[in-house]
Amino acid sequence: MKYPRGHEFDYKPLRPSQIRFDSLYQRELDKARVEKIVREFDGDTFNEPKVSYRDGVYWCFDGQHSTAAWRLLNKGLDVPLVCKVYHGMTWLDEADAFVKQNGLAKDPTTLQKLRACNNSCRPDVVEMVTGAERAGFKVAFTKTRNGRNIPAVAALFKAYQKLSYEMYVEMLTAIAEAWDFDPDSTSQQILSGMAEFYRLYGGKFRREDLVSRLKRVSPLVIIRNGKKNDTRGNGYCHEILEIFNKNRSSRRLEEIK
Repeated sequence: MKYPRGHEFDYKPLRPSQIRFDSLYQRELDKARVEKIVREFDGDTFNEPKVSYRDGVYWCFDGQHSTAAWRLLNKGLDVPLVCKVYHGMTWLDEADAFVKQNGLAKDPTTLQKLRACNNSCRPDVVEMVTGAERAGFKVAFTKTRNGRNIPAVAALFKAYQKLSYEMYVEMLTAIAEAWDFDPDSTSQQILSGMAEFYRLYGGKFRREDLVSRLKRVSPLVIIRNGKKNDTRGNGYCHEILEIFNKNRSSRRLEEIK
């Protein structure tokens, strides 16, 4: 069978031991989620795994948790389950299908989806990564905390989407120069506030002026005060604007509402 624009597929019973998972585009297995599927198991709504038969191997691109739940449901025995088996897919097709199947809209799986996009060389995600590297950062697709690593990848991607590429690099460069790669400076709050600040005021100020003002204030102060004043839509951007304008008689930026 084949749908328009899709690869050919059929349905085939496979043993869980026959199914492989590629860590370059798959998320980590969530044991709590697997146990929840087992507790609430309903054969009428259970989704069969989707696998790609490539190079003599069955690669699962959607259904890792279903497969694990099936094995647990059967007390660890290698009992066959019906899978939707696709033919003719490449590794890139599988990675792309994984992302399209799950979307890029919300956490907590956004990190894994963006990692899959980066590994499959999706142009916008690759450009997000290379732009961060131009500013001296590294995008942390694994859980880590280090000044040069950016763990808030979803917020970083939103910042990239909001700005031009050059302005995106400029924003990250300002963060690096102002706070010398303080881990708190690449939190979700700071990234979202700086992205909105650059969206509204980019090209209307000198980076050196912004950096000199931000140097005087800890990122944690911006996070704390911005959270209190978040009624304006982005309190963190408002806080950055206040810091930029403080005691300034010229080259002030007027608040855009």
